[in-house]
Amino acid sequence: MFTPSASAEREGPARGTRSRRRQRPTSSDSLHLQPKAKRQRLPLTETIFTNPEAAAPETFEVKPARSSKTTDMRRDGPEKNSAPAPKKEILGVRSKKHKAGERATKGDGSVVLTTNNAYVVSKLVALPDRLKGDANARNHGTIDLNGYALSLSHTHAIVWAYAAPQQSPETFTFLLPYPSARQSDPLPLGALVSASASTHEPGLVVVMPISGKITYWESILSAATLDLMRQQRNGVEDSIPGMFHGETVAQMLNAEPAGFILAFSSGRVAHMSVRDTQGRPSISVQFLRGSLGSTPSGIFGSIRTVFSHSGGRGDIVAVRCDRSPTKRGERVVVAATAKGKLHGWKVQRTGAHDSLVDHDARDALLNNIQAAAPEKFTECSPETFEIVDFIFAPKGLENKYMAMTRLSEATRSDDDSIQQLIVLTSLRTQAGCFYCLCELILSLGSYQVGMVRPINAYSSPVSALALSKPRLYIPKPALVAYIVFDRAVVIASIAALPESPDFQLHQDAHILQSTFEDVIDLQQDNSTEIVASGFEEPHQGPDESRSHRFKTRNPAAVVLVRGAGVVRVATNDIDRFASECPPQVTARSKLEQAVVYGIKGDHLLTFSGRRDHPFTHKEMCAAAVELSNDVVASKIPLFSTMTTSMENHIEARSEALNRLMAQLNAMHIEIDRATRWTLLQNAEKMHVAGVLWKKHEAYTEERRAQGLDPKSLVAEIVEFIHADQKHDVNIKAGEVDRVRHWFLHDVWRLEIFIAWAYEVVKSIYKDRLKDELNLSRYIFEAAHIGSTGLSSGLDYRRNKLGSYGLGAERLENGILVAGYEGLPEPWTATNFVTNNVGRTAELCDRWLTSHGNHQNLDQVTMQAMRELLPKITDNWLVALQEHVRWALTPGNPHTHDNQARLSFAHECQKAYDDRHTHLVKLIAYGLWNDTLEVAEKHKAIPTMAEIMVHEIMTLQARRADPTLEEEELTRTSQRMREIDLAVGENFEKYGDSFAFATYDVLLRLQGVEAVLDFTPDKYGYSTRFLRSRPDLEKISWINDIEKEHDIDHAAETLVTLGLTTEQQVWNKKVELSLGKLALMAEDEKEVNSSPSSTNLFNFSGSNGESREKTAKKEGRISAIDNQLEMIKIQDSIYSQVFPTLQNALDESAELQLAMETHGVLVPKNHKAARQLFENALSRLLRHEVLEPLTLIDILTWIYIPRYGNDEVPQTQFYYALRVSAMSLQGDVLKNTLKLIWRRQYLRDEWAAFNESTTLQSDDAVTEAAQKTMLYETCYYVEHNFPDPNTNQQYKPIPSSQILGLYTHELDSRFDGKPPGQRKSLMLAMKDEDEKLRDLIEHHRLGNWTTATAYAAEGMVMSEMDQMTKRGAMTGQMNGNTMK
Repeated sequence: MFTPSASAEREGPARGTRSRRRQRPTSSDSLHLQPKAKRQRLPLTETIFTNPEAAAPETFEVKPARSSKTTDMRRDGPEKNSAPAPKKEILGVRSKKHKAGERATKGDGSVVLTTNNAYVVSKLVALPDRLKGDANARNHGTIDLNGYALSLSHTHAIVWAYAAPQQSPETFTFLLPYPSARQSDPLPLGALVSASASTHEPGLVVVMPISGKITYWESILSAATLDLMRQQRNGVEDSIPGMFHGETVAQMLNAEPAGFILAFSSGRVAHMSVRDTQGRPSISVQFLRGSLGSTPSGIFGSIRTVFSHSGGRGDIVAVRCDRSPTKRGERVVVAATAKGKLHGWKVQRTGAHDSLVDHDARDALLNNIQAAAPEKFTECSPETFEIVDFIFAPKGLENKYMAMTRLSEATRSDDDSIQQLIVLTSLRTQAGCFYCLCELILSLGSYQVGMVRPINAYSSPVSALALSKPRLYIPKPALVAYIVFDRAVVIASIAALPESPDFQLHQDAHILQSTFEDVIDLQQDNSTEIVASGFEEPHQGPDESRSHRFKTRNPAAVVLVRGAGVVRVATNDIDRFASECPPQVTARSKLEQAVVYGIKGDHLLTFSGRRDHPFTHKEMCAAAVELSNDVVASKIPLFSTMTTSMENHIEARSEALNRLMAQLNAMHIEIDRATRWTLLQNAEKMHVAGVLWKKHEAYTEERRAQGLDPKSLVAEIVEFIHADQKHDVNIKAGEVDRVRHWFLHDVWRLEIFIAWAYEVVKSIYKDRLKDELNLSRYIFEAAHIGSTGLSSGLDYRRNKLGSYGLGAERLENGILVAGYEGLPEPWTATNFVTNNVGRTAELCDRWLTSHGNHQNLDQVTMQAMRELLPKITDNWLVALQEHVRWALTPGNPHTHDNQARLSFAHECQKAYDDRHTHLVKLIAYGLWNDTLEVAEKHKAIPTMAEIMVHEIMTLQARRADPTLEEEELTRTSQRMREIDLAVGENFEKYGDSFAFATYDVLLRLQGVEAVLDFTPDKYGYSTRFLRSRPDLEKISWINDIEKEHDIDHAAETLVTLGLTTEQQVWNKKVELSLGKLALMAEDEKEVNSSPSSTNLFNFSGSNGESREKTAKKEGRISAIDNQLEMIKIQDSIYSQVFPTLQNALDESAELQLAMETHGVLVPKNHKAARQLFENALSRLLRHEVLEPLTLIDILTWIYIPRYGNDEVPQTQFYYALRVSAMSLQGDVLKNTLKLIWRRQYLRDEWAAFNESTTLQSDDAVTEAAQKTMLYETCYYVEHNFPDPNTNQQYKPIPSSQILGLYTHELDSRFDGKPPGQRKSLMLAMKDEDEKLRDLIEHHRLGNWTTATAYAAEGMVMSEMDQMTKRGAMTGQMNGNTMK
């Protein structure tokens, strides 16, 4: 009987297709061969076993209606295209249903989209394949309380159990027999019908809004077989009688068991039933009396009514029925218009009805809204008042919930004449809409307003283009209201708060205190829209074992999102809303939702902060820091569990931190600078943790490949870290993977992990826990961890600086240049990290130095360690720099009163200043480029020069190797050209600083010739270098002549060198002589080249400059002459001392002999004076250039024997006078002259002289005076300076004017000398002064010195007269001879 026939292949009425059916045999013969087994339900998709030829006609093309040639009935849409009937049709077989116990115990497979302490939003997995495939299709529907969802398009109706755990649930697809004529037509209206007595599955009724066509399927299961089994269409299809022209069905309400309520665009309301009194399928429609629109008289109404759109006394926004019918087959129905008019009926199953209420509540609602929110009401226009939706308050609440809800006592009443409504109202504001929940208690003759609950979290106006209208749901136990808009769901608490002093006042005023309220926003793209909604509430009735109804403990709203599926918004603990600690929307919860659940870019919800938040910027910043810390520490529930892929887990946490910052920016939070840096540092740690995890896995694999213990240093560090510095594992709970556990819970202490790398290696080495092979590997890993961790953290900081709003910060080497005020301690430069990274670098250097050539070690690891040295050194220097800048910031509370931390910061500063020493050590490893890069990064210019010079020397030595192969020689030469070019570029880039440092290295390593012949210098830096160094003036003047051809500067250099720098007598004499010669040569060159040499009347303006230059040169030559004369005097004294040194064996003996012979006049009891003379005499013997005062000390203290020849003149005091006159000025000259004459006076035996004059003639006295040294000195003064104007400064100073010299203060040479030495010298000066005073007072020194000077002057005058006479006689004789 199941064999298809021609009649069965024709299109049947109200065809329904159930896509998930099992194919049946195609012949009757095969049917008899099948065993009579129980039919099983198979988990098939919609498209399996679908006959392609049969499936094609199910697709309708929406276009204008046309007449049908295949049926006598008029449809309101196009028929399906004419096509040959398929040869065979397959009857789907219903599979076995799951037991209720199986459905309850198995999870629904839902995906949590977001959650907080009040609710959880989850996306259910069940969604028909047809709806998945066409996300932009225009459809809407309903969600039934019994667990089914209905989706309606212009051509199809789809029913499925939305809570099923399968992604492709069992689906019932119905092809509508009368599809819409145009795409812009209103979508069909539909509802699920309660199951009949013969089945447990609901039926389906669909109403076409324009034509009024009604189609009813008694069961969704049997509907798929109606067409195949050729059931009659009688009783399953009908039309609404008496519809006006242009009138449409606007709403359809399931009011079972009293049937269905239809609301029309005209404001009319009708009752529709789909079963007769016997329960058989039968459609009947009856308009209710007292509707909110016009009701025509007569059967068809008047012609005027037929051709009018409506009598439209009201625009019905909602029709609702009571939640708990008091009588079987009877419901109370209320319809409301947008402007606040309400009308109610009591409707029975047969269509009989009575009018109950008819009120206009607009004014009352406005008054109560104004009282509840006066400030907000002032922003609104009362003319814009509208009712958006309403719902009957639930009845039959438990006693405890009666006291918890804010609804009035009408909730307890069972009187059907009193109806309790919750109305959602709206008022327009300039910014959007102001919504309120208002409680209305309706009775036969009156009404009153109860609770008023303003909605503050949502203000977007209702979209006119939305496929579904806003819906209000208040599930039992009436503590939470759900308001469903087209792209948002509002959750608002209507629970009673615990009693407080303000509670009674608010209750009397019918004002609900501010309680929990939040908004769940959907993405704003065109395809995402809520097209159907419903609610779930805790089930209190008998257990329906075969029902698809979802069993829930807490109320929820369920919405169907186009293209995405069903989303459930359920409270976590409904009783908490009425507790003393009700859930609150906090800054932390809003951020956590956006960050934790908004990571994916294709997320169904949006957390972009489209609405204003009620929190201060400071609260948001504090919440952001708290959330960031919890993400890093995995204290967020989503991140708190172990995962198989730690890499993905770390990436998710890292992305959450980035999204946190993006969310704060989207919300326009004013984030302070310290918070931004705190958030960035947490993100840095997460990024570095991901890098280190990958390194850990790489280390483990490399160790296995090398045959070592696979336990990497990362694992060792985790175990070594002190228990107080990490999260303990719970061994009893199976937490055995310590490494994963650390990366899960302790990344926030990453700086401890990096610092512990050195501590672990130190402990392993100290306790000899590993052999050298494993120890080498651990040292390498320690350096690699420190280098990689810090480098990746700083790189991340540079890359993300702008994202964290810190783009204006100035970074250098990844760290702040300045501005550490108020910032937390950088994790990359803590005391522990800075100290241990440096020690790790030193450990690598020592290990390579001591074990670098050990063949038993893995050379690959050693080479890797060697190549890592520049990087880890760089990381250490950066850490030093950052720590110093942070710790020494003025007013830093962490170091201000902490002397230990300040001391460590200063040590770090010293270490960084000495970076040249640490970097130069790396030259030994031949890591030229890497070390050079680090040196340049830290502006270590001398180090750069050292590195490049060493590389040049290495290349030169390699190129000079005769055994070098040609290919290697070519590479070496090429590298030399490259390094020469690089040096030249650095000369140009860094100027004198780099050039001078380079020449310093060349001079130290290769000598003067390398400086003069350095080829990369194209800018003359060698000349500037030599001229800038006083100690290189001996080379500079040669460079001036040979390279620069600058004789003038060469002369100046030589003169400066000779006058100020040179310390050797012979060198100074040569340099001054050459300098004088060069000056004279340059002067001669200028004279010869000057135009004035050929033009006697040159009136050029340059004469003044020329004279000034000439005077300057003459002054220089005069200074040279003075210095040369002083050198001559020093040489003269040396020649007097030299005979004493003939028998000396060494320099020490020379000095001893010289002191014994020539130091006898220096009192031995004055050790300081004797030491002063000995030091000066030692320098004289070493041919050092003596300072003027030192030379005067020698000249005035030295004793020069006559060696048996009394005729040898004693001229040292005259020389002392000459030295003072040539080199001293001012008070120093005056005091020095006094000192010279005092010692001159003390040199002769004036006491004996004074006694010897008794009974002597004048000639004898004069002869005796001529034998004194004073006479010789005065004689040389008068003889060499006969001009009275010149020799005044050389005249003997009266002895009385010399008294007291240097007895209380010494000359400037002894400033800064030890007090004991100064005191001893002043005693020597006082001793000289006392001796002089004694000679003056007791031996007539003043008279004899004057007489002696006069005698010397007379002798010189006499000699000059004789020379004049001889000259005159010689001239006369020469004249006579010529005659």
